[in-house]
Amino acid sequence: MLLLLIAALTASVASLTEEEELRLEEEIKNAIWTPLVENTLDELTRLDKSTKQFNAHATCGFSVHTDLSDYETAKQKCENSTWIGFPTPGGRKLASIHSELENKIATLMLQYAYGGSDELEGKRYEGASNWAWIGLEKVNRTEARPDGAGKLVWGEEDWIWTDGTTLDPNSYENWMSRKKSDEQIQPDMWRVGDDHQTAARIFRKIKEGESSGIWDDTFKSKPHPFICKFNIPVHYIVFPELKKWHDAKADCERRGFYFAKIRNKAENDLLVEAIKRVYNGDRHDKKFHHENWIWVGATDLKNSGEFEFYDGEPIKFSIPWARKQHDNKKTKKQGTQDYAAVSRWGEWDDSYGNDWNRPYACQCNPHGVAINKEMEEANAAWEKEVERRNAVKNKQKEEKAAKKKARKEARQAKKEAR
Repeated sequence: MLLLLIAALTASVASLTEEEELRLEEEIKNAIWTPLVENTLDELTRLDKSTKQFNAHATCGFSVHTDLSDYETAKQKCENSTWIGFPTPGGRKLASIHSELENKIATLMLQYAYGGSDELEGKRYEGASNWAWIGLEKVNRTEARPDGAGKLVWGEEDWIWTDGTTLDPNSYENWMSRKKSDEQIQPDMWRVGDDHQTAARIFRKIKEGESSGIWDDTFKSKPHPFICKFNIPVHYIVFPELKKWHDAKADCERRGFYFAKIRNKAENDLLVEAIKRVYNGDRHDKKFHHENWIWVGATDLKNSGEFEFYDGEPIKFSIPWARKQHDNKKTKKQGTQDYAAVSRWGEWDDSYGNDWNRPYACQCNPHGVAINKEMEEANAAWEKEVERRNAVKNKQKEEKAAKKKARKEARQAKKEAR
């Protein structure tokens, strides 16, 4: 929808006046930034239920930490996956920022961590909380400023992100520049004693004309808040604690998450990956051992045999039920099997949610994951395979019915022949 809106807004740009072009730019910016800001603040507010007590705030992909640390300590804290109230199984690193969207998120998070304001602590360079460490440092030519260097000391190839990527002419960058001329003036690799400025930080206040925080280089010894980036963005989180279905749903919400919804085969595969990160691919020998199955947010309480998500949202893909499931068994003690669980290997089962204790899955983003081409192909291949299986089953039923009919006719013919 966003791309369609932008395309519609820019379709006739050639015929616009300068004033109309400026208004169009503002409309495009709002179309991009407004939902980003809303989603980021929603995630921060929700996940505070898990993170705030650990001096951290988080979204589904980043965390910001207010315990002031020097650069190397901040880097270690991210990489050691300092506990933030929920697991990030792929680990974290001091944030690598590769787009204006990510820079906007980092700026919003830093502002949120300090009361949602860009009001500075003293002057620009005085307050430690005015800046936050990001994962960019100068690793080449760090011993001395070049002779005769002016304000700018700059070589993109000298700077490397914590994810291993090196700056190049095509990289996203947001270094500080002069207000009037827009001339880049950082990094300047300033020297005090034997120490040089070789690490990057992001500014909490958004300058006029900018959409997110500018960057500056500074000394690694300075104490600042810091921003970590998840190596694998959190979508599904599997908790190994054993709970009943309703208790699992309540615990997801208590933590600031949602009970897991699986809307297509690609997301089903993502859940299996999340399960493997917790259980390392292990499984109990007995197929229906409770710890082999993970509660998810689907039920057929409303209409027996018709599974939907807990809030009434319909399930629109072919559920990969385990063999002979869902069977909707019923017992006097346990009631009916009205609640869905997904196995460690990706099959579904209907189960006694009021009686059985199992691990459970929560999700961070309620809207699901963005589907790429590979996922689309996986979804299409799955639905095609389901059609093939159904066709085989129908053919087998028809052949069975035909054989039964032929036997009946043969018996009848034999009876009449007597």
